[in-house]
Amino acid sequence: MGHWNSANVLQTMPGGRKLWRFSAKGDRFVFDQEKTLTLSEPAPFSLVGKDWQSLVSPKLNVAWLPVDKVFFRAVQLPGQDADEIKAMVELQLEKISPLPVTHIVWSLYLMPRPADKPEALTTVIVVIASRNYVEEFLGGLQGQGFLPDRIESPALDQVLAAKMEGDGVWVFPGGPEEPALIVWKYGGAIQNLTQVPLPTGTERGALLKAHIEQVAWAGELEGWLTGPPRIHLVAGKAEADLWAPLFKAVAENGLDIIPPPPPADLAALSAQRSGSNGAMTNLLPAEFSARYHQQLVDRLWMRGLMAVLAVYLFGVLVYFGVLYGLKRQLTQAQNQLASVNAAYKDALDDGIQVQLLKDRQSLKYAALDCWKAVAVNLPESITVDDMYFNRTKLTLHGTLDSTDPTDVDNFNEAMRHVVDAHGELLFSEVTPAPKTSNGNKINWSFTCTLRSSEAP
Repeated sequence: MGHWNSANVLQTMPGGRKLWRFSAKGDRFVFDQEKTLTLSEPAPFSLVGKDWQSLVSPKLNVAWLPVDKVFFRAVQLPGQDADEIKAMVELQLEKISPLPVTHIVWSLYLMPRPADKPEALTTVIVVIASRNYVEEFLGGLQGQGFLPDRIESPALDQVLAAKMEGDGVWVFPGGPEEPALIVWKYGGAIQNLTQVPLPTGTERGALLKAHIEQVAWAGELEGWLTGPPRIHLVAGKAEADLWAPLFKAVAENGLDIIPPPPPADLAALSAQRSGSNGAMTNLLPAEFSARYHQQLVDRLWMRGLMAVLAVYLFGVLVYFGVLYGLKRQLTQAQNQLASVNAAYKDALDDGIQVQLLKDRQSLKYAALDCWKAVAVNLPESITVDDMYFNRTKLTLHGTLDSTDPTDVDNFNEAMRHVVDAHGELLFSEVTPAPKTSNGNKINWSFTCTLRSSEAP
């Protein structure tokens, strides 16, 4: 209804509290549930509490002020503008208020004009309550977790729900130790609306009769009472049986018994009226409304900050958790790398040792091959004076006794064509053999490069 998504109506009674919950369906509130609470039991936050969701789905919290703490007055004023009528009522407050104006909170309700009397005065129901009691009442509600948006009186909704037609007196008996609400309607307008505290003893009837006669006399003087009143008693059967005998002496024009609406229906009417026209009839002081709004804003900000802080702390914990896990993985990887590196170094050392052994083995056989090559191809006329093997090269020095130097060249050529056990040339290069004469001998030398020396 309107911008409200739901409504809660709280009634405080001497023995406890009742809470009615309604959901907005179109232009009206539909009953959801009813809860009975003790005076010390807090209202369920899930129903009446306001948080971030209430910004999207607003809740209307309505608190009923006890009937005996509210005063009603009915006045007739010209005009239809609500602001003008409120200003006129404010000027008459000292006259109509039973309490000093500085000690009250008040509101008003504009009754609709009769369709057949467009120029008639507007009937205004003024609702008055003690400011001290309202503040005390709000303190009790706040202590129980209920922050109202509206403070209303169920008696006003009882009057509106009665659908009074014609002229007469409507009597709404109160509960135990509650005053009776008596409404006089004549000429299509409410002329008098008062609450009468009546005791439960035998003097109740006399006091009720005296009050009705007093109002009737005043109505005759003011000119709005045109005949004996017809009395309408709004009460259930059991209550009507107790009250009906009290009207025998004054009900000259008859007595009608009208069943009252159930409390849940009355609460729905109160929520409906508060949701559509709550600003006019609200008894909640403006400073309390502003305070509750500020408390909601502060609470939402604090919860938002706490949520952001919680998310931040959670992110930090996740970050450190992930960092710790990555560090563990890094440590494990480093340990594995260290072990692999050590094994790799050991393997390299082993490989080097193996290669050295292979080289030593191959060099041993290479020296033997060189020795064999020299022994097999050396002519008898040639003497080898010096043979030096240095891993890759074989250097030969010698003398020739013959006068024919071609033996050295033949030996040099033969060394070029020496093959190893695999049928490949043993030497990749054999230098020419220079010769020098030394008396009757010829000195020679040349160098043979092993073919296998190119690979290492």
